[in-house]
Amino acid sequence: MKTEGRLSSSEVIAYGLPASTMAIVMVSVAMYLPNYYTDELGVTAGLLSWVFLAGRVSDAITDPLMGHLSDRTRTRWGRRRPYMLLAALPLWLVFFLIWSPGASPFGVGAFGHLLVCYLLLYGFMTVLSIPYVALGMELTSDYDERTRLFGVRQVLAVVGTAAGMLAPFAFAEALGGKSSGYPVMALSLGGLGVVLILVAFARVREATPVDSAAPLSFLTGLRVTAANRPFRVLLLVYLASHVGGSFIAPLSLFIAKYVIKVEWAMQPVMLAYLAGSMLSIPIWLRLSKAYGKNRTWTIGMMVGVVAYATSYTYHEGTWVLWVILGAVVGAAGGCTMTLGPAIAADAIDSDELETGQRREGVFMGVWLFVDKAAIGLAVFIGMQGLEAIGYVPNQDQSESVIDGMKFLYCILPAMLNLVALLVFQRFPITREVHEEIQAKLADRRARSTG
Repeated sequence: MKTEGRLSSSEVIAYGLPASTMAIVMVSVAMYLPNYYTDELGVTAGLLSWVFLAGRVSDAITDPLMGHLSDRTRTRWGRRRPYMLLAALPLWLVFFLIWSPGASPFGVGAFGHLLVCYLLLYGFMTVLSIPYVALGMELTSDYDERTRLFGVRQVLAVVGTAAGMLAPFAFAEALGGKSSGYPVMALSLGGLGVVLILVAFARVREATPVDSAAPLSFLTGLRVTAANRPFRVLLLVYLASHVGGSFIAPLSLFIAKYVIKVEWAMQPVMLAYLAGSMLSIPIWLRLSKAYGKNRTWTIGMMVGVVAYATSYTYHEGTWVLWVILGAVVGAAGGCTMTLGPAIAADAIDSDELETGQRREGVFMGVWLFVDKAAIGLAVFIGMQGLEAIGYVPNQDQSESVIDGMKFLYCILPAMLNLVALLVFQRFPITREVHEEIQAKLADRRARSTG
């Protein structure tokens, strides 16, 4: 593992590029796929929700396994980078297929096509993302440099998020409809995503891992990971906060169409969300350096709670308020996505102190399962919620349905962010504690080499 301080700017940027690829895939699928398959292809919201749940059940198995495999891999190119290269082209192919049900090679209907493609898509996403994020955890051990690394990665993820949010709409408008525009979008952005992965593969180098203890078996490693109290607390915080923030993607189209009743407002709202996320990152980085990651993330979650709760006042025509609060919610999300991984890396250091190994792969297998589970749970709960409140596609909704939509989109995220904020107060690793951990690790390494 690298222990030196500041990374070069080119290495930091190159490392962040695949985050754009992953954001394009996950955001476009989460935001446009539910409405596409319900309103265009006739799959019910309740049935659709089970596809997303099936993906998360699969992730519960494949993500930790991929992390374990990555930790145990040894090649001339490292233990993380080969998997990024392996996943790139298959991910592009399945991303195209999931938007092309009319050209299904599986001989099934729209629901069956979606189920197969969704499981394959997130399977290849696992092969890419687990080693990729684990690689970032080991590029530097410096407390503040980690925040910089993941801050830049989040900026590039926001760029990918912008593409995932705006490109499907633009392609559908330009090519005369969703069924013709979405596949071309997938081919174009998917190909770009492959290029970004290849640049990262070529530019970022891994350090040879140095383990001072015998490797743990897969099941033993999972037990040790689950026993790491700082990481366990952090997972609960990240899950609650990220689930709350993930309702935006599957429900925004419904809010625009049935609550605000200004469908074109989706575009400025999404731009405001992205601008809020990106422009806030330098602020979160400065606050983190001055006051520590823990206090800064607490502030970010407080901002989210207030913004979500205020958004319950949405009604017909309040698109300006939606734009303003979209920027505030984006800023809160930017804080979570920047500081969450940086703090997770500090928790992994505590595991090294206990086990004598660098096991970023296993930890990030669990972490990214939670990350994907948050999106999947938000879609599942959102679609089941729409079914439960009596939503019927393509018609005016009753007042009770409108109130139900606003509860799912506003109050539930506020409650989840409040839970996350309260749980996070139990997280034990501050800057001072992390410095003590690093000092003990440095002393151990010096004794083992001396």
